[in-house]
Amino acid sequence: MFDDKNIHLSLDEAREELRKRWNNQKLKSAIEKELGEHLLSDFFNDKPRAILNRHMCSPDNGLVFFYQCAKYINAIPYYSEFIGDTFVHFNEEKKGLGRLRVILDDGTKAMVDIMNFHENELRELGECVLKTGEKLVDFHHLLLSLSDVDVETRDNTPWFRNLGHASDFYYFLLLHFVAHGVLFTNFEPYEEDGSEAIFMRDIIDPAIQKIEKRFGIKPLIVRMYPLNQNTEEDFYWWSYPKNVNDWIVEYAKKNNLTFKKVDLK
Repeated sequence: MFDDKNIHLSLDEAREELRKRWNNQKLKSAIEKELGEHLLSDFFNDKPRAILNRHMCSPDNGLVFFYQCAKYINAIPYYSEFIGDTFVHFNEEKKGLGRLRVILDDGTKAMVDIMNFHENELRELGECVLKTGEKLVDFHHLLLSLSDVDVETRDNTPWFRNLGHASDFYYFLLLHFVAHGVLFTNFEPYEEDGSEAIFMRDIIDPAIQKIEKRFGIKPLIVRMYPLNQNTEEDFYWWSYPKNVNDWIVEYAKKNNLTFKKVDLK
């Protein structure tokens, strides 16, 4: 059964453990040997990283929070993208790239669709286009350039595709966070049934247990968002800092996009 404290560390715990493990060359060498050709050596070979692993980098409030956390634990903030993944509208994270949360001039909270979901269904994210004809990835990277967040980004699509089965994928992914960095994510509590339960029970838990059995310690994972958020808090993480938010609002007005008021009660 899921135990949040058994998976996620506090920021203070992660900072202390990362310092100790990064300076443990014997441990790092053992991890690198286990990873073999799957080691992402080009960004783990000089300084410890804090990693946010999502499909596409966009400077929402969640990214800003991650950036601040990375600085606190003395790690370089790094955003790993999977732009070659397939767009499907029922995936809320992917859909959120095309349905933006904004705050209007009068304080109204709203959503605005910048892409046609039906027309982009099953395209690679890197090939998805907006209603204006721009590429989705170019739009979000432009937002990043407008923000105050200085985070290294890289599209790791080839690495993701080469890992095969999900059980292998998460084992090799989580190995990177034993001694070389900290993963910021949410592994959610699950009931006895449902897709989340299957994912945690059959994929994540066995990968963590395998690492602990082999190396005697667990990967460094920090919870990205608090448990049991209300709708207002959820909207906040998806929305943007004021300067980026205002730019999106003006962009939407300029291109005659429709705002839909959000009722968070």
